[in-house]
Amino acid sequence: MGPGRWLMLAGAVLVLLGILARRWASRYDLKDAALDSVWTLLRERRTAESPTAIEAKLRDIQSQPIWTGKASRAAGTGAAHMLAQGGQVVALGLILVGLALAGAGFVFR
Repeated sequence: MGPGRWLMLAGAVLVLLGILARRWASRYDLKDAALDSVWTLLRERRTAESPTAIEAKLRDIQSQPIWTGKASRAAGTGAAHMLAQGGQVVALGLILVGLALAGAGFVFR
């Protein structure tokens, strides 16, 4: 395999890693949860059995039996949100670098 094919393969792997990192980060991102909740409400898909993403996170916090558990769960949710923000940036960087490598692979083919 020539250098162009290796560059395209490396680019494809980086794009795949970026997509997986984006999916992981979106699970903990409160902005994504808020947008998903608004979208669910706009489509009128919310029922008592299927709460929105924000409601699910709030129910998880409220399910803790004592206030220290609620506080630690809320702090954990906030910390996960902050990590998710960094994960979003890393994911975008991986995707962009992967696309650049794949493009360079076409040039050096």
